[in-house]
Amino acid sequence: MTHDAAVSLPDTMRRIVVERFFGPDPPEGMRRIFHPDRATQAALIREHWQFLQGFPRWVGSVIAGTPHLDVIEFEVDNLHGELIHDPMADRGHYSLVVEAGVEAGLTREEILQGAPTPPMARALADWYAIARERPWVETMAAVHGTEMLADQKLKRQPGFSLPHQMGDEAFLGRSAYTPKGRRFLATTRADTEHAGRAADLVTKYAPERSAQEAVLRTFRRSMDNMSLYLEGVVERRTEYLTRFPPE
Repeated sequence: MTHDAAVSLPDTMRRIVVERFFGPDPPEGMRRIFHPDRATQAALIREHWQFLQGFPRWVGSVIAGTPHLDVIEFEVDNLHGELIHDPMADRGHYSLVVEAGVEAGLTREEILQGAPTPPMARALADWYAIARERPWVETMAAVHGTEMLADQKLKRQPGFSLPHQMGDEAFLGRSAYTPKGRRFLATTRADTEHAGRAADLVTKYAPERSAQEAVLRTFRRSMDNMSLYLEGVVERRTEYLTRFPPE
């Protein structure tokens, strides 16, 4: 997809996400998230923790690179919710993720100290490369573009083919996730604001067509990494099936 000048940059980003992950034939990892079993929850938490270890560092590169206080304020507020206090959780979002993994049957040690699957390791290496090598505005799009997978506004985009978004109560209330697993996914509704605000800031500081095209190239690269993330979830679930057999 090229960037249509008649379509805003944030909506172009959302359309890319829908085409890649929410169309009529979504990746297996996305299908598993919407048709979970215990092995899926354990795999999702185990791989997501690997992602979470990198997230503050990538955000830190945005803070280090930008001269704009509104961007810094946004990023500090985002990290406060992730690490210190999430309004939808008792503590920070990270603590809730660990608790959901323990409730699924993992130990804290294997969550906190385990290694990523090979696909996730490749994704992490490239996100670190983006944070090191690309301008801060592209890094911001890449990092917060990952939050866009939980954006409720995706449902308004052409081609959105799944019956629910992952944070929807109508989905979570009847899903096989544990209570804290459901709480973890419910908190992703906040990513609508996070991803949208980030995309608006990117648009503000990359107003030229050439800058937006560069942003979209890096954004697509980040979405390639999200595909690897989902491959990692599938690979980890296969590993966990003997430990957590379907009921």
